[in-house]
Amino acid sequence: MHAWIRNAWERKGIGGKALWLSLLPASYLYGLMVQIRNLFFSHGWVRTSALEKPVISIGNLTVGGTGKTPSCLWLARELNERGFKVGILSRGYPRKESLPLIIGVGANGLPPSQLRDEASAAGDEPSMMARLYNQTVGVGKDRYQTAVELLRKHDVDVFILDDGYQHRRLNRDVDLLLLGHDSNGGMLPSGPFREPRRALRRADYFLLTGRQEEWQALLPEDGKARCFVGTLRGVALVGFESGRWKEYPLSVLHGSKILAVTGIADPSEFYRVIGEWEGDVIDALPFPDHHSYSSRDWQEISRLARNAEIVLTTEKDILKLIAFPFARGKLFALRVAMTVENGERLVQCIVEKIRDKMRALRTA
Repeated sequence: MHAWIRNAWERKGIGGKALWLSLLPASYLYGLMVQIRNLFFSHGWVRTSALEKPVISIGNLTVGGTGKTPSCLWLARELNERGFKVGILSRGYPRKESLPLIIGVGANGLPPSQLRDEASAAGDEPSMMARLYNQTVGVGKDRYQTAVELLRKHDVDVFILDDGYQHRRLNRDVDLLLLGHDSNGGMLPSGPFREPRRALRRADYFLLTGRQEEWQALLPEDGKARCFVGTLRGVALVGFESGRWKEYPLSVLHGSKILAVTGIADPSEFYRVIGEWEGDVIDALPFPDHHSYSSRDWQEISRLARNAEIVLTTEKDILKLIAFPFARGKLFALRVAMTVENGERLVQCIVEKIRDKMRALRTA
């Protein structure tokens, strides 16, 4: 996330306030278009598609930074443990190719250049979910056609629709809405919201990953009973050695001189975890979200890394960075996981919805 747009959204300083004011007319127009679109979907005036498998959507109201991908992985793992075969559907931003792409699981044995090229072709987050977390992932703009293609190649019981709250062309059985640190309701481009806050009413369940008190005051009357709290926590470091991924304890960070390299929307949680383990960030290189690293970027990273013991990045960034030469044992990714308070109850509610859908399909 560029600092200047964040300053405008938070109306910081004279420059931020001036930019916010200049963007307000575009926000009013954008908000009107979104409301008209939602009206068409709510009244059934836009054709939608339904899959013959349960679909669980995980999304948010804002751009970036609420923990959607870790939440998808958390739910996929919980469903896997209960015997469900899960397929994850993703747009694959910033992928431009429209045809569906299915990514297999696992990465051991694949050369770094192939991992980087795949992350570029499919999107870094889908590639990360498949290669580092052994999930079956379908990538494509048309999520229905992507699901059909995925079913041709894999046996799937349930689909998780990643970043799916606004993708209303595909019917879903559960909408899990993540609510993060942005709660003021400012619409794009003068604010981070993709939809007005009244769109909260479409959600079946809420997962609060930031600003809990503010969001709980904005939820529908019965929303608190459907509300859960999620927190990102660091679980390990990940490195790539001899063609294989290997985990290391977070204690490696303690007292280490760290160059932090990030290509994510909001790196605040990344730095928070480093601070918890008393890592010493001597320099930082923040790149835009989904950044594609060039040789020039690698040269800049290498120059700053001379005084660092560790180059620490994110899991979706390391898939692109391992194609460049780094000293052995120097490049690591911070592995984080979503933890959900009373998550067993949320999973059980979702499982009941899945089984209801399966029963309905069998009797149809």
